Amino acid sequence: MTASWLIALLAALALGIGVSAWLWRVRRQQLEAAAGTRALAAMRWREFSHFVLDAMRHRGFDVLTPDAETHSGPQAEFLLLRNGQRWLLACKHGSAYRLTPAAVEELAASVRLKGAAGGLLVTPGTIDPAARRPAVQAGIELVDGDTLWPELVPLLPQALREDVQARVGNEIKRLTALAWAGAVLVAAVLGLLLGRSRDPVGPGPGAATVATAAPSPATAPASAAAPAPTAPAAPAAGQASSPPLPAAPERLPTEQEENAQRQTVIAKVSALPGVDRAFWSTRSTLVVQLEGDGPDRFGEICAALDPYLTLRTARVQLQPPKDSGRPVRFRQCRTF
Repeated sequence: MTASWLIALLAALALGIGVSAWLWRVRRQQLEAAAGTRALAAMRWREFSHFVLDAMRHRGFDVLTPDAETHSGPQAEFLLLRNGQRWLLACKHGSAYRLTPAAVEELAASVRLKGAAGGLLVTPGTIDPAARRPAVQAGIELVDGDTLWPELVPLLPQALREDVQARVGNEIKRLTALAWAGAVLVAAVLGLLLGRSRDPVGPGPGAATVATAAPSPATAPASAAAPAPTAPAAPAAGQASSPPLPAAPERLPTEQEENAQRQTVIAKVSALPGVDRAFWSTRSTLVVQLEGDGPDRFGEICAALDPYLTLRTARVQLQPPKDSGRPVRFRQCRTF
């Protein structure tokens, strides 16, 4: 595994684990509160108020309102007692209900009328931000769905709790699968981008001023062409003729052997008269930097390349001296 793909894999693991942890620890609680609030809003007002009163008892309140009056309808206010002080509780049912400054003022008037210490305004809906300041001034606590659900969960029937948790659990599993799929996609894109950024740069310093046209095999001189095959010698008198033995195929060099051959070619060509230096700009292009106005030594360059199977067909880039006015030429000693 290359370094780029290893980096991409680690990034995918970090992304997948991070998103999964957030989904199961944070988002799951948010979704459970939202689903639980919808379940509370779907109850009848009598059931909803019953669970709210149970929550108040767990807070340490005693319910002073008789049971007969607790079922009088959504407009009912419940009288509570804690530490010798009276409190008023108003339940506003429905997920679409919004606790407004008007609702706060209405309960505050009842608190003053009945001489209570304060009040509680409860709803599975939401709170209007404008209602918070007058509620604090009137000594009224506002409780919305997000705050109410965690308080009512232990008091609700087990079947209702399990239903909410199961539906939210399935949604979290779906989101987790999508998160890991996204992490894999990000890793694939990142691996490709890192792999491309690590690709070696092609041409050497002399190739920046060179035309990119490929050389034509017709430009190779006749002196460098492969020698014509010679006819086999006739057998001596009285000697039976035998078919010629097939030539043994040349073995392809290993990468280490080929690198050594390239260095040998560079040394031989650089030592030729009229050659400043030679280097490989790519695996198939030998750049020969000429000096002076002498011959280009192309035949001797081919003689240095010819002994090597994978190098004899290389492209030779003849680079003239700077300010010489001579064009750059591409030659090829042999074709495939």
